Amino acid sequence: MSFASSNETDRKALLDFGNLITSPSHFLTINWTKNTSFCSWFGVTCSTRRQRVVALALPNLQLQVTISPSLANLSFLSVLNLGNNSLHGDIPYVLGHLPRLRVIDIRNNQLQGSIPTSLFQHQRVQKISLAFNKLGGEVCKGPWKVPKLSVLNLRNNSLTSIIPPPVGNAAKLMNFSLSGNRINGNIPKEIGNLSQLASLVLHDNQLTGSIPTSLFNISSLVVMSLALNSFSGSLFLDEGNIVSNLKYRSISKNQISGCIPSNICQLRELKGLSGNIGCLSKLEDFYIGKNPITGTIPTSMGNISTLQNLFCGNNRLVGRIPPELGKLSNLRQLYFSQNDNLIGQIPEAIFNISLEIIAFNLNNLSGRIPSTTGLHLPNLKEVNLGVNQLEGEIPLFITNASKLEILMLNNNFLTGTVPTNLGNLCELQSLFLHNNQLTNEPREHESRFFNSLTDCRTLRYVEMDGNPLNGVLPNYIGNLSSTIENLYISNALINGLIPPGIGNMSSLTELNFEGNNLAGSIPSEIGKLKKLQGLFLTYNKLQGHITEAVCHLSNLVKLALAGNNLTGEIPECIGNLSMLQLLSLFSNRLSSELPLNIWKMSGLLYLDVSQNCIEGEFPSDIGELKAIIKLDFSSNHFLGKLPSKLGELQNLQYLDLSNNSFFGQIPLSFANLISLEFLDLSINSLSGTIPKSMGRLSYLKSINVSFNELEGEISSGGVFVNSTVQSFLGNKGLCGVHILEVPACTNPGLQSKSKEIMLKVVIPVVISFFLIFLLASIWIIKRQKKGKSKDVEKVPDFRTHQLVSYHKIQRATNYFDESNLIDVGSSGSVYKGTLSSGIVVAIKILDLEYEEVCKRFDGECEVMRNVRHRNLVPRDHNLF
Repeated sequence: MSFASSNETDRKALLDFGNLITSPSHFLTINWTKNTSFCSWFGVTCSTRRQRVVALALPNLQLQVTISPSLANLSFLSVLNLGNNSLHGDIPYVLGHLPRLRVIDIRNNQLQGSIPTSLFQHQRVQKISLAFNKLGGEVCKGPWKVPKLSVLNLRNNSLTSIIPPPVGNAAKLMNFSLSGNRINGNIPKEIGNLSQLASLVLHDNQLTGSIPTSLFNISSLVVMSLALNSFSGSLFLDEGNIVSNLKYRSISKNQISGCIPSNICQLRELKGLSGNIGCLSKLEDFYIGKNPITGTIPTSMGNISTLQNLFCGNNRLVGRIPPELGKLSNLRQLYFSQNDNLIGQIPEAIFNISLEIIAFNLNNLSGRIPSTTGLHLPNLKEVNLGVNQLEGEIPLFITNASKLEILMLNNNFLTGTVPTNLGNLCELQSLFLHNNQLTNEPREHESRFFNSLTDCRTLRYVEMDGNPLNGVLPNYIGNLSSTIENLYISNALINGLIPPGIGNMSSLTELNFEGNNLAGSIPSEIGKLKKLQGLFLTYNKLQGHITEAVCHLSNLVKLALAGNNLTGEIPECIGNLSMLQLLSLFSNRLSSELPLNIWKMSGLLYLDVSQNCIEGEFPSDIGELKAIIKLDFSSNHFLGKLPSKLGELQNLQYLDLSNNSFFGQIPLSFANLISLEFLDLSINSLSGTIPKSMGRLSYLKSINVSFNELEGEISSGGVFVNSTVQSFLGNKGLCGVHILEVPACTNPGLQSKSKEIMLKVVIPVVISFFLIFLLASIWIIKRQKKGKSKDVEKVPDFRTHQLVSYHKIQRATNYFDESNLIDVGSSGSVYKGTLSSGIVVAIKILDLEYEEVCKRFDGECEVMRNVRHRNLVPRDHNLF
């Protein structure tokens, strides 16, 4: 009864697990059936005596399932292998309670969550492999009670925190891997207690501090990988005796410094440093790249006859390359690139070794490349001597290295002609000869070396820029390998036309002919280059229209045609190039308007059409250029107002609209250009004020609004603080106190306050007084009319009067003289006199006429009619 009950527990546990499983082939659904014994099910192993499940192995079946906690009921389970599937979810905590569990292998799945601490407190577990999952959190910090654990593989997860010091209690641990996580902190000294440790793999983490010297006292340690961390301090060891049998060690891409200590020679088993390391007689691989290691290359290195791979790139080594390296007959790969301070000549002896790779690029080597006759280098695959100070000609032996795949001699001072037998390098893939002083064959019109390159059928990259080739491109350039991806021949004094044969290079992704003397038009055959991503033809002498063939280049990312004599319209179909990120057409003679669909290219990053004759207005939907970084429309015939949607271009860093005919105000939305660094709006007809909110643009370093019609105060914040008067010239209405030569604003605060008072107080008061005056005037007029009607009989009848001669009037002008002057006003003079009737009158005399004659007597006033005459005279009763 007990035996049957136990078997049923195992069967139920397996069925619960299987019910959760899905797989593309439904393999377990077909195989695990109730009418057969579970001990015969695929992947299930039972003990012979008790028929209990002791192993469940279902790797590589693409199982998609969470791990059922019911597996904890398999109390006799010793091995659980579910690796290389698509398991997800957490690791059940109860798995750590399986009393007989020895192996748990669930690597290469999609498991998440943390690692159950129960696994690190299991008395019998020997192997825990949870690599290549998505496990996170901390590695168990609690007590480790795993006396039999020999393998702990947790690589390539997302584990954080430090390496827990209790790991030192796992006395039988042999293989420990935490690489490819986010482990930080120091390596705990307790690891030195792992006396049986053979492999320690901790690369690609965030570990810091120095490398513990205790690691070199673990005699069993064979492999130690510490690359891609942030270790610092001295290179390897402190002084003293060490017992390590280390064979492979990787510390590249750290911050190790200093020289190799003298006791490095005690690592006699090391296979894979200034200081004597010739004692390491079994060393095969030497990797110390990408550390700030200093010192010279030790000459004793030439005594390590077993050395095969020597990688010392990206360090700070100085001095000369020792000729003793030429004794390393087994050496295959020699890397001393990117040390910057290696000097002197390349020893000729190095080329006597049957090397596969020679890399001394990015140093300060000088002299000639060794050219000893008879050198063939039959195994040579890569020669990288670029970015040095080498001179002389390219040695002929290089063209005899029939297995050569990469030849990089760029950025030196090489002279002579480009070899015309490069075609011997039938396996050549990369040819980098740019930035030297190489020339074409004398008296050769065409560049013959191109003909030789047609035999290199695997060629992918050709860069000849910056050499005075001084020839024409032959049409047979189209016969070059169909595998060529990059063809760079810029700044090479190339003349003639762009050969139409270029259209046969079907694999081209980048074509660069910049800075030459190419003439004629852009050939329509360009449109055949369907894989082309970059077309660079700037600074040539190309003429004619931009061919619509460029619109067939659907993968084009960069189109640069600037600095030519291109005319006509920009083809509208360019706006259909959805991959385009750079469009550079400046300094041509293009006219008409920009195609409307260019304004809708949401992926465009750089647009430069400056120095052309393009006209038209900015559309209101310019804000659709969401990704744009640079806009340069300067020196064209653009007009109209600046649309406010320009402010929606929040990635824009460079904006130049100078020398156009824009008018209206600077939109307030410019304050939203949060990435803007450069702004030029000069030589336009912009008016209004400069938005003060632009002073809050933290990245804006340069602004120019000169020669517009702007007015008002210049802000004193942000970019305006360090701007000079040149940024504001030609705007008569601008003022500001912080910029020299710009007139200061006259109490701008008081002016604005006065305007406010004027609007709120003065104007209403003036209007009120005007109304009162108007009402009073009407009342007075009515009163006067009423008074006149009462006194009408007292007024003499002047409707008829005798005519007076001019002579008599002239005589009467003497009646008033200076003694009668009683007042002088702005509009005339007032005289007083007495008429012959005895009436006293006061007469106001204007420049050309009597304006009004008033007599005042006994408080009554009689208005007499005006008399117009050139000479103003007093009146008596005989004159009217």
